[in-house]
Amino acid sequence: MRFALRAAAAGKLEQAWLYLKDSQIPSLDTPCLIVDADPDDDMEAIAHEQGFVQEGLDTATIEDTAKCASQFQHPPTDELLLESFVYYWRHDAWLPAPGAPEPPPWEEAKKRMDREFFEVLGPERDGVPCRSEGCKRGAVSQSVFCRVHHYEMIKKEPCPFSD
Repeated sequence: MRFALRAAAAGKLEQAWLYLKDSQIPSLDTPCLIVDADPDDDMEAIAHEQGFVQEGLDTATIEDTAKCASQFQHPPTDELLLESFVYYWRHDAWLPAPGAPEPPPWEEAKKRMDREFFEVLGPERDGVPCRSEGCKRGAVSQSVFCRVHHYEMIKKEPCPFSD
């Protein structure tokens, strides 16, 4: 793994896919297999025949994880290259900072973002009624709907908030 990450950081890794033996978090000494990205070959079958059953990342993405790591330290250490690789591989997201905690589960992040969106709609206006039939709430600024109905119109889902 160490040599593959160093090659990617130097832009010298052939166009390929990296495979691992299993889904365990790799270390710098974890064996990996680089399978050439020949469109005529079944890369996955080749990797499986060699005992590498876990797909890692493609060369371009590994190089991008190295570029991400180099934003924090230039040149990045092997440990930082690995951390950036693992973070992207596990979370499909760029490492936000060395030592960053794992991102929250998607459901938690979505709830937080939905709540932030609801809050940013601001207060409802007393003198401007919501145009949703039967609604007695006031419309928020820049909308003809109250916070609940504006949320539902934009998000295309029921509003989980009533305040």
